[in-house]
Amino acid sequence: MNGAIDRTAQMDDMTWDEDRKLRVKDALRRRAEAALASAREAVADQRGAAELDPDDVHDTDGLSQSDAGGDLVRLFGGIVARRQADLALVEALDVTPTQVVADGSIVSFGGDHYVVGVAAEAFDVDGTTLEGIAADAPLHAAIAGLKAGDSFTINGAEHRLDLVV
Repeated sequence: MNGAIDRTAQMDDMTWDEDRKLRVKDALRRRAEAALASAREAVADQRGAAELDPDDVHDTDGLSQSDAGGDLVRLFGGIVARRQADLALVEALDVTPTQVVADGSIVSFGGDHYVVGVAAEAFDVDGTTLEGIAADAPLHAAIAGLKAGDSFTINGAEHRLDLVV
């Protein structure tokens, strides 16, 4: 590692405070809430398609579409439950600055930043792109309890934690 990379890591380490971690949590919360709202909307749309007026006479095609709509309501209902669980995980993240990797920690290695304890696709906060590391991911198990500067091996490759906050 050259000196410029080390100085960048040191500067980044100093700029990660509780307020910045709260902004990360807020961004995760907004994403989780949007995914939940979308899932709920899909359930409502399918529920409307599944409901038939009991006073009307329905042909086979209408009954078939109603059955399919009901199946989709159950499917989307499972997605709603999953999105609710995802939001609960985000809400439970402890964003208190720390020196040891745990759920809610921000870690960096290989030039990338991650939020520990929650699955999340890439998102930006304060010009930094982060991704999530789910609690059941092998990477989570490999880094739990480590500190900045500690090394770990995942998929046969050794890495060093540059940042833990």
